[in-house]
Amino acid sequence: MSVFRASVAAMLLAVVAPCHAHEDLAAAQLQFDEFRYAEGAVALQRAAEAGNRDARMRLGLMFLYGHRLYGDQIAVQTEPALRWLRLAAADGCEVSTHVLARRDARPLARSVAVQ
Repeated sequence: MSVFRASVAAMLLAVVAPCHAHEDLAAAQLQFDEFRYAEGAVALQRAAEAGNRDARMRLGLMFLYGHRLYGDQIAVQTEPALRWLRLAAADGCEVSTHVLARRDARPLARSVAVQ
């Protein structure tokens, strides 16, 4: 994995400071620091399923960007990505709200440019 992709991946995962982070979120961060993204995603999923807003946002971003940032360890999974981002947004996560709004605006911007 290139240094650039690793840096961008780390920045995405650190966008929002953990809010009430617990062991799974801390474990995930340690695994990401060692570029073990697939293992970190498992820990993130446990935290997300337990209702952690930050874990939901991070997992959504991981699935949204997948192999583009995490190499062959994480595949792009659009539907799970959007589900986790929507759950985080519903819980007040501004990053998730922003990502979803930009994603929804893209088709509109393309249709305006074509006309």
